[in-house]
Amino acid sequence: MNNTFLEQPRRGKTREAQITPHKAKPQCGTREAQITPHKAKPQCGTREAQITPHKAKPQCGAREAQITPHKAKPQCGTREAQITPYKRSAVWGHLLLLIAALVFAACGNRHVSVKISGDIQDGGNAKLLLALVTADGLNFIDSTNLKNGHFEFKVSSDNELIKEREEAPMMFQLFLSDNNSLATMAKKGEKLKITADAKDLTQTYRISGGEEAVLMQQLDSSLTVFVTEANKLYEVYQKNIENDSVRGDIETKYMNLLFKHREYLEKFIADHPNNMASYIAFFQSYNRRNFFDIYQDLNVLKKINTNMSKIYPESEYVKTMIHIVEMVETRQSDEQSTPK
Repeated sequence: MNNTFLEQPRRGKTREAQITPHKAKPQCGTREAQITPHKAKPQCGTREAQITPHKAKPQCGAREAQITPHKAKPQCGTREAQITPYKRSAVWGHLLLLIAALVFAACGNRHVSVKISGDIQDGGNAKLLLALVTADGLNFIDSTNLKNGHFEFKVSSDNELIKEREEAPMMFQLFLSDNNSLATMAKKGEKLKITADAKDLTQTYRISGGEEAVLMQQLDSSLTVFVTEANKLYEVYQKNIENDSVRGDIETKYMNLLFKHREYLEKFIADHPNNMASYIAFFQSYNRRNFFDIYQDLNVLKKINTNMSKIYPESEYVKTMIHIVEMVETRQSDEQSTPK
């Protein structure tokens, strides 16, 4: 764009000479020269020079240069360069960095099926193992060393075992040792957070982040209460092994404790008919004895299967439970048909 008012007068001519076609150039010093509105270029530094709108190109750094709309490109780093909307290089650079960071974060988490993290008190830097529980048994899929008790697992769907099962709740087990572990469940997309004491994971852990996981923790907590009471009765029983009266009283209290816990499990299953944790309730045991008998309480398991097969028809856990029912029914049928 040709900015006429910012150009230097050519060939030594004044602005009057450029726009006044019909009069001669006034002589310097005459009265006419003093009042003529179209006069020679004002001297730099005079008041007239400061207010004259049509003057030579302002010097860079002057206040006029900062507000003049048609000026040279501002120097990088000046305030004007920061607020000028057309100086896009710095802005675009930041935007590209932000976009790249978001894309990287999305790609980094794209294949994470389940996240399990937490803190284990007095765990120090011990090694923690993570296993996926399948119909075939335990499959160790990851391990980490605690960092002052803290741990984090990102279960990836790139693992074929996970990829084949992640459309239904999956069962995991965390091990500090063979005799110190805890089991939980998680669905795809869940982020479980666990706190526990290293001395006994199952009896001390608390968990959040998943419905099945929370319900399983409730079952474990109720079993812990039962075990604590049962151990107290056992201690009294051993101390009075020769006392028939005391032994009889302890046995009665123990049977009531069993009955009470069995009632709790029955209510749990009734209250959560569409949750995988119902299977855990049905097979919960103490001293290798189940609270439900697979033969006498088969109808309870069949009812759970009916509900679960509608929700998770492809789950290997559900298929395994259905197969167990079929085997028990076959055996019962064979026993009934065998002559006594």
